[in-house]
Amino acid sequence: MSAKELKAITDIGITLGYSGDDLKQFANDERMRTHKEKELKRQRKEAEQEAERQRKEKEAEMERKENEAEIQRQEKAAEKQREMEESERRRKFELEKLKVESETKQKEIESKQKEAERDFELKKLQLELQSRATESQSNTSVDGSGDHVPSIKLIKLPPFHEEKDDLDAYLNRFERTCRAFNVPQAVLGSNELHVTKLQ
Repeated sequence: MSAKELKAITDIGITLGYSGDDLKQFANDERMRTHKEKELKRQRKEAEQEAERQRKEKEAEMERKENEAEIQRQEKAAEKQREMEESERRRKFELEKLKVESETKQKEIESKQKEAERDFELKKLQLELQSRATESQSNTSVDGSGDHVPSIKLIKLPPFHEEKDDLDAYLNRFERTCRAFNVPQAVLGSNELHVTKLQ
């Protein structure tokens, strides 16, 4: 306690009527009381400071946990978004794969259908040629060289359709038919031979 504080306590004791030893006792008691009050204030202040420190630490810990929780939430959301995007990519890939497979199968089916149609037409032509083979021997005419030329009326082919028939294939079929009927090359190069369309 400072001299100024001690003098103030002594003045209070004198005012209250203390003197001599009583004044000394009063001053000592007041000094002790003041010391205790200061110690209590110091302890309360320290306690308040400690409480404030703990409160701030607790708030900081809560904020840290909240930040960690938010980061985890964002990471989970990002992971879920990535999974959704990956799932969508797989779905589109599977759809595209199915589309390609379907188109490939459709092309294969169309190719087989066209091949079957060509085989059918060829077999039909072969059967027709076989059925007329006998007639071709009895209905021939003789040209200047003495060769037997089939009657033009016997050479029949399906009509040519520009929309669906291939010209080269049609001409090849025509040549095979002429060879089957033993039509000479000289006649093929003349204007005497015409193809009669099947009705």
